[in-house]
Amino acid sequence: MRDEVADGWKISQVEALVGLPRRDIQRACYEGAGGLGIVKPRNTTWGWRVYEVPDVAKLFLLAQGRRQGKTLDEVRDELASCEGARDALRKLVRCEQAAREACDAHAGASMSARALRCAIEQGDVTVFAGLIDASFAEDARAFCDAHAALGLAAEGLLSKLFADLARVRACGQAPGSNEAKEICAASVHAVSERCALRAADAGMLLARAMNASGMGLTCELWLGPATWTYANAALEASRIDMHARGFSTEDAIESRE
Repeated sequence: MRDEVADGWKISQVEALVGLPRRDIQRACYEGAGGLGIVKPRNTTWGWRVYEVPDVAKLFLLAQGRRQGKTLDEVRDELASCEGARDALRKLVRCEQAAREACDAHAGASMSARALRCAIEQGDVTVFAGLIDASFAEDARAFCDAHAALGLAAEGLLSKLFADLARVRACGQAPGSNEAKEICAASVHAVSERCALRAADAGMLLARAMNASGMGLTCELWLGPATWTYANAALEASRIDMHARGFSTEDAIESRE
């Protein structure tokens, strides 16, 4: 007897793939009393029930609901309207967003705790830059090629941007000063060029990375109070300036040279 089928999954495989107990999968299929009736696997000539992609999607969502402490009946009610692929996609998008937000929150808490430990222990200050660039790598990978994101992180793009802006701030320059804006424009240009993004998208990526959970505390434990706020203001001023003047990032770099 074959252990697998070419166009779907057996119940034992679905158990492993979505992390849902067999009894819950069976109840999801059963339409009688006590059943949920939300999944309708296909019967084959081999006598197996085959679960296809839409079935697995619903069972995955069911598993996520169970992990959140919901009952099977509660999840069934939420999935009752999930009739077509479009409905399933909407629910999967919401699930993905919720999972990413939870992951970001945990990552931010971990980053902040590590940064605070380093500050209290007065340890190696390179830890701060490492945390900042690791966070940038994770955030940038959602928007561009992973190799490009990791390359920029390895070169310390974001930590260097913060450090350069801290230096300018220490000299008494305002966030909207030409020097501060040019430093930001250079970073936007690097992201745009290496990640094959439009300048506007590269600026948005940088702004998002600078505002990742835990980033502000880590930056200011390293470079001093208000540095992160200053950096955000400088990047915003640079983006507004380039947009208002109709400059590309290449124009901004050339104007420095």
